[in-house]
Formats: sequence, C-alpha cells, structure tokens
Amino acid sequence: MKKLALGLMVLMLSGCGIWGYSSKNNEMIGQVKKVRHNTPIFCGDYISADISLGIMRGGVGSMSTQDVWVTVYSQDFEKLLKRANETGELVKIGYDERRVTFCIEEKIVNSVEFVK
Repeated sequence: MKKLALGLMVLMLSGCGIWGYSSKNNEMIGQVKKVRHNTPIFCGDYISADISLGIMRGGVGSMSTQDVWVTVYSQDFEKLLKRANETGELVKIGYDERRVTFCIEEKIVNSVEFVK
C-alpha cells in the first residue's frame, strides 16, 4: 500500500515540472468571454479565462464552438483580459502548453495584446 501511495505521489509531482511543455510560444486570436478566479479544494488558487475563437462584432459574425480555457498567472494579463471582456475587443494571446497539468488549464498565458 505504501508503494502505491509513493508511486502516485511521484506521478503527481512529476506532472508539475519534469515532463515540461508539449509546445511553447503559440498564439491565438479571439474574444474573451469570461475571466474567473478558481479556488480548488486540493490545489492553489488560480485565474483562468475563456477565449472564444469565433469573432462577433455588433452581434454579427462567426459563432464558434471552439472555446479555449487558459491559465493566467500575471495580474497585468488578468487586467488586460478583463478589459477585453468588457469592451469586446479582440486579443492576441501568446501561450505555452504543458504536457501534464493538475488543477489548472493546459495552456499558460505568456503575452496578451489588443488587435486593432
């Protein structure tokens, strides 16, 4: 029983850093649907954002079923994403994708800029 518990603990901890990223410096353009603060029971608090890859302008445009959830660690990025959510502006988001994650989204935001 101890070996099983130890094996599970090693497996969980290895997802935090040993396996690394499946890809880095990716980009997506979309509209921010929501930004939320998550407080899981067993993991630390984190911020996530729902990005819609379908673009709507004035109620007209592309409806998408392709929504992407991303993890946001920077408060600066959180502020930009909240502003984009309020104004409906398009954002270009740079992100890295983790191979294995526990409690957070696989895509980690590393840049946010408004698209003109």
